[in-house]
Amino acid sequence: MSEVTLRIAGKAYKVACADGEEAHLARLGSMIDEKLNQLQGNLAGTEAQNLLFAALFLADELHETREALGEDPRDLASKIQALEEGAKNAEKKTRELSLELNALRAERDAIANDLANMKSAASGQEPLFATDNISSKLEQLEQLADLIEKCADTLEAQAATH
Repeated sequence: MSEVTLRIAGKAYKVACADGEEAHLARLGSMIDEKLNQLQGNLAGTEAQNLLFAALFLADELHETREALGEDPRDLASKIQALEEGAKNAEKKTRELSLELNALRAERDAIANDLANMKSAASGQEPLFATDNISSKLEQLEQLADLIEKCADTLEAQAATH
């Protein structure tokens, strides 16, 4: 617990506060002192009345500020809580989307790798059908069929000798 001495209207007031709140409390005391200085011509007979008037003027300023903002102070806590929950949900969604994006990138990289491997494997081979002419394609298919038959005959002959 700390103690702060506030100077208001030329008088010293000792006020206890939590540790770390000293500067804030001093600023509040300065606001009250400033308000009393503004009332100089209209001061009442007693110190308590003067402090009451300063407090009323400060409360009025606070009220007008809240009205100008269109906020009911009781609603502010629930709005703050809703904003905090929205921020947490946004963080969670961002993490989920980041994981999903990373998975998609990995899938894309795997597909690109597979495609590169296929291109590499096919780079030493001539295409089966290099022309667009149908009769040429048929001739190529006949040649392929003949080659397959010769391979089959050779395999059968080898199998018969063993």
